[in-house]
Amino acid sequence: MRILLISLCSDPLSELEFVKPIEHILKHEGINLIVKHYMKISPGDSRLVEKVIICGSALKDNFFLAGEWFRWLSDFEKPILGVGSGAQVIAKAFGCNLIRKTKIGVFKVRLIKENKLVDKRVFYAYFLTGRAIELAKPLESLAKVGNIDCMVKHESREIYGCLFHPEVMSSEIIMNFILRT
Repeated sequence: MRILLISLCSDPLSELEFVKPIEHILKHEGINLIVKHYMKISPGDSRLVEKVIICGSALKDNFFLAGEWFRWLSDFEKPILGVGSGAQVIAKAFGCNLIRKTKIGVFKVRLIKENKLVDKRVFYAYFLTGRAIELAKPLESLAKVGNIDCMVKHESREIYGCLFHPEVMSSEIIMNFILRT
C-alpha cells in the first residue's frame, strides 16, 4: 500500500511539526509513502497511491485556502483524511464555509456518530486551529468538541476530516484510516 501525504506548509520548516509526525507513524508501520507539497500535486499522482492524507499547517499559514488547488477532491474516488488544516481543505472543497474560531490545546471530544476511525465514545485530542467548519451537505458530523463539529465525513464516500491533530494523542485514528477504509 502506498499513501500520499500532502503538505500544506508554506514554510518547509513547519513540515517538521505537521508532516513528519504522520510520516513517522506510517513508516513505523511499514507503510510506503509519497510526500508532496500541494502546489506540486499532478493528475498522475492519484494513480500511484491507494489513499491520501492532507496534513495540517501553522495557524497563520492559510495560503492553501486561496485558489483552486483542491478542486480535484470532488472527483477523487480513493479514501482521504484531512488533518487540522487538511480538514479545512476538505470542508472548502465540498462547499462548507470556514468560520474564525481558535482552539488550541487538549480538549474532550464526544463521538456523535459511529465511524471507522474512532472506537471510543469520548476521547481527548490536541487542537491547533484558527477555524471551524460551518457544516453543510455532503459532509456530516462524526464528533464534537463543545458545540464545534471537529470530525467530519462525506456522507457517501471515504473522505474524513479532523480539525484536531490525531498524530499528537490519537495515532490510532491515522492507523484506522489506513487499515479500515
